[in-house]
Amino acid sequence: MTHSDTRIAARWVDDYLDLYNFAVTIGDAEWQQQIIQTLRAKDNHIQLEIEHGIRVDLWLRFDNINRKMLDIYEQLRNAQHSEQQQKQLREKVWEFKLQRVMIASKLKAHYAL
Repeated sequence: MTHSDTRIAARWVDDYLDLYNFAVTIGDAEWQQQIIQTLRAKDNHIQLEIEHGIRVDLWLRFDNINRKMLDIYEQLRNAQHSEQQQKQLREKVWEFKLQRVMIASKLKAHYAL
């Protein structure tokens, strides 16, 4: 487990313990039992939380790359650039396309889980 995963797990357990303490405070025995059952299956719940975080991060990276590509396309369309500058911009777009393919592949793998 990475340091980030450990923090996610600790936060998840802390949140459920807070819920349990609140259930005790309000005297809701049924809710207390539900929380205890959830805590017993914490490893599965934490893994789902970690996977969700990974997917969110990958989508954010994918969107960021798309924005950068759009900026470059806008530069190519609206500005006068030398042949060398145009070539460099097209190379950047190509690099971003490759990064996007790698991220899409990782997303596909995470959704297949």
